[in-house]
Amino acid sequence: MKTNQACVLLFVFSFLASLACRTVTEFANIPNPEGLATDAFLPTIKPSTWTPPPKFTTTPGPSPTPQPTLAAEFADLTQFEAALRPEFADDAARFPHATRYVIDVTVTFNADGSATLSGRERLRYTNQQAFALNEIYLMLWPNHREQYLSQMTLNAVRVNGQEVEPILERAGLAARIDLAGPLEPGASVEVSAEFVIEAYPGIDTSGAARFGLTNGVLLAPTFYPLVPRIAAGGQWQTQPAPSGGDTTNSDTSFYLWRITAPADVTIIGSGTLISTTQTPTQTQTATQTQTLVTGPMRDLALVVGPLEKTQRVVGEVTLNAYLLAENSTYRDEMLDYAEGQLKTLQDKVGPYPFEELDLVDAPGAFGGIEYPGVVFIGVVGEGGAFESAVVHEVGHQWFYSLIGNDQLQEPWLDEAAASYTEVLYQEAVNGQSAEDQTLREFERYLTFTDHPDLPIGQPVDDYSFGDYGVIVYGKGALFFNALRQQLGDETFFTFLQAYYAEYRYGFATSAGFQEEAEQACTCDMDALFDLWVYEGGKVGLP
Repeated sequence: MKTNQACVLLFVFSFLASLACRTVTEFANIPNPEGLATDAFLPTIKPSTWTPPPKFTTTPGPSPTPQPTLAAEFADLTQFEAALRPEFADDAARFPHATRYVIDVTVTFNADGSATLSGRERLRYTNQQAFALNEIYLMLWPNHREQYLSQMTLNAVRVNGQEVEPILERAGLAARIDLAGPLEPGASVEVSAEFVIEAYPGIDTSGAARFGLTNGVLLAPTFYPLVPRIAAGGQWQTQPAPSGGDTTNSDTSFYLWRITAPADVTIIGSGTLISTTQTPTQTQTATQTQTLVTGPMRDLALVVGPLEKTQRVVGEVTLNAYLLAENSTYRDEMLDYAEGQLKTLQDKVGPYPFEELDLVDAPGAFGGIEYPGVVFIGVVGEGGAFESAVVHEVGHQWFYSLIGNDQLQEPWLDEAAASYTEVLYQEAVNGQSAEDQTLREFERYLTFTDHPDLPIGQPVDDYSFGDYGVIVYGKGALFFNALRQQLGDETFFTFLQAYYAEYRYGFATSAGFQEEAEQACTCDMDALFDLWVYEGGKVGLP
């Protein structure tokens, strides 16, 4: 087992290294954390503007055979029921105006270690605002220079069949499409686009990226042009993510999508597989094509590479563990951790409505990163960090994927909640002493900052790079515990279940969270929320 010193070296002064080592040694001689990035267990390498090395002029590899355009039946919501557990099939009909995407993407692995994604997309967007829209935006997240080892080009954009010229903004991160006329409330528009992405290796060596290649595996979350949210002020949310925070904010949508890739690799994606074909050829690399469909989901993640699959059915949910061959001995541990958290949160918060959940071995993808229906685990086999990363990221399937929130402006709503699910997991799986130890570790986080009185409810950008993780993750988990103590267990879990029911597939706010808590207890909680969430101050710890 790793010593505390080894863990500190691994995470380079990250305070979260302490949690990775909790089952091994005490918290002695851990330096002040400097630099946290997106999720559970993170390197302290502060992301910086990344430029592909000169050698990556991309040497093309053999191209899979292009497929005919996937048909788009935008009006048929029943097609999305295949990704939902039978008792939740009716959930699809709750969102008649949600954006629909139909996506085709072909993945080619190049001779120089890079990969190319060539894609086409059609979408139907309905204006759900109370005012007319004069433009629509597409986010090109592979052009985000801090966490994405990639470059994306947008081509052949059409609106209702008419070719248009998008205007690139924010250094190519956002494409503005001016509409020929106002899109009135309730009206819809169809947009199509072609795109090409060059993805580069280096996730495993940088330890601070979410898009690119690691150990020959392509990680490609949000690889397609994505319609962003319109924030409360009526503005499209197109700003780049601050250093240290998660990137995308998007509303629940429906996806029918197809991936073509070499036949000798594994394809993993958000949603449920509905068809697969193989295309052997004499002159080109044999290919496979998989078609997937999602239920109501905010985003997609795609993974393609040499991964081995192990499957476990837990109730009505299928857990899929995908690991590199050298890590295959950890498959049962990964599934055990995920099963324990799945059972815990279905009992304490609410049901997981989808047919499956994928867990992916992704060395270097921070410690772990969450996407709807798919989680990346960057620390497979790393002792306590491995367990906690799986538990934390599975927790995000409830807090971020199902209950959405603004990850830039109110990150505590998903990160503090996911951190507290670690406490719930330890309590349910390992007992009271493990729960108490986890809470003591979160208390220890507050010794790693000079600003322990900061509130947990600030935007990512308002924290220093180190304080973000200490306050939002660590102090945030302690807030959930303080709320539980004030409400009592029965009322606390009644609140969590009501909060889940109210905001499942929706978008929560701090005010909405407090309102649900106050309804559960029929009491005023301004003082508690001011102290912990909004204003800050010295909090009493047991």
